[in-house]
Amino acid sequence: MRILSSVLAVASILTLSTGRVIPRQDGNSYVGYLLSTFSDANPSVFWYLSEGSDPLAFKALNGGCPVLESTVGTRAVRDVFLASNAARSEYFIIATDLDINAEGFSWDEATRRGSRGLTIWKSDNLVDWSEPTLTTIEEDTAGMAWAPSAVWNDDEQQYYLFWASRLYDPSDSDHTGTAGLDRIRYSTTKDFVTFSSPADYVALDGIPLIDQEFLELGTPGAYARFIKDENVNQVYQETTTGGLFGEWTRIPGYIGDNPLSEGPASFPDIENSELYHLFLDNYEEYVPFQTSDINTGSWEKSRTASLPSGLKHGSVLRLTQSEYDTITSKYATN
Repeated sequence: MRILSSVLAVASILTLSTGRVIPRQDGNSYVGYLLSTFSDANPSVFWYLSEGSDPLAFKALNGGCPVLESTVGTRAVRDVFLASNAARSEYFIIATDLDINAEGFSWDEATRRGSRGLTIWKSDNLVDWSEPTLTTIEEDTAGMAWAPSAVWNDDEQQYYLFWASRLYDPSDSDHTGTAGLDRIRYSTTKDFVTFSSPADYVALDGIPLIDQEFLELGTPGAYARFIKDENVNQVYQETTTGGLFGEWTRIPGYIGDNPLSEGPASFPDIENSELYHLFLDNYEEYVPFQTSDINTGSWEKSRTASLPSGLKHGSVLRLTQSEYDTITSKYATN
């Protein structure tokens, strides 16, 4: 086990891009979906595999037991995200290091002096995983690092890593005063070991933001992104055709009719190129939505009969036939 207490000293190895970030499409053919998630009662990594190409029918893997459990930091993980490169030669699970079940837990304390690192596992084949590492990605002025997500850039051969932070004045070393509003931060990495210095990605006046996720829209530079507005505890959508650092257009209003939503997980349908799916966590479990008009953000609730109950803030990875077979062979479904 290797705990990386600070990566800022090596920040000069990588530099942040401020230009137009447009990854190539990966060209893979997909047959199913893998949902990575956690539970409040057991904050570990759980996997659910789709029944073939059905994006709303999932069965628990590994007999319903965790696939991975953290042995670092708080020994608990939330907001699980599974990232891969276009070649599908490596996989990373990244997650928030946070245990809300710890004795004396306080949300206020977690935002002031919580973990500034992420729990990370690596695999070359989706079934054999490294020991977890706790990797500090934030500066001392940050109170926490939550809800990670990542986007692979094939041209640059590196990942863009995103998370939410709350920053305090540099003179307030104990974080006892008033912090700035929650914001989305980012860094770049080629290996999830060495990272560039963190920087703001989305920071708004008067609106605290967490839980960002991207959705590739099928053409270079075209994305939707989903972010939680903490003022109203709901998720909104923006779109762009200019890459991650292009101009983003806000879709008016918020998605769905739930009074509370967070933890968006979005993914394209593998059979219908016009159809997209979005899971929103209503603080108890996922509520699925779908749209065939992504640019206007016209989301409608999907059927839920085959979606397991209690699934929380996670991510969905589309699987190739080889990946689907490898996972099925390793973890028999219930």
